[in-house]
Amino acid sequence: MIEHFVPEDSEDREVAHQKQVRLQASAPLQATNDVEFTRHKVQAILEKFDPRKTPGEEALSSEIVIHVFRTFPAAFTQIYKECLRQGHFPKQ
Repeated sequence: MIEHFVPEDSEDREVAHQKQVRLQASAPLQATNDVEFTRHKVQAILEKFDPRKTPGEEALSSEIVIHVFRTFPAAFTQIYKECLRQGHFPKQ
C-alpha cells in the first residue's frame, strides 16, 4: 500500500507542472515588500529577551547575544537582513 500511495519521488517521471513546482520551491524567496530590519528594530527585540531563560544547545545566553549586538551592531543587523532577503531563518 505504501508504494501505491507514496510513490518514489523521481525527477525522470515529472510532468512540466511538477518541475515548475520543484524549481520554485528550491529557489530563494525574493519578496519585494519585506521591510528591512533596522538596527533599532533588532535592538528592541533583543532587549525583550528574558535574561533568566536557560541557553539552548548553542550555549548562548541572552546576555551574550546582547553583548555581541552592542559590540558589532552593523554586522549583527546585516545577518538578519540577509536572512530576510534569502527567506532563510534557521530554527536554531
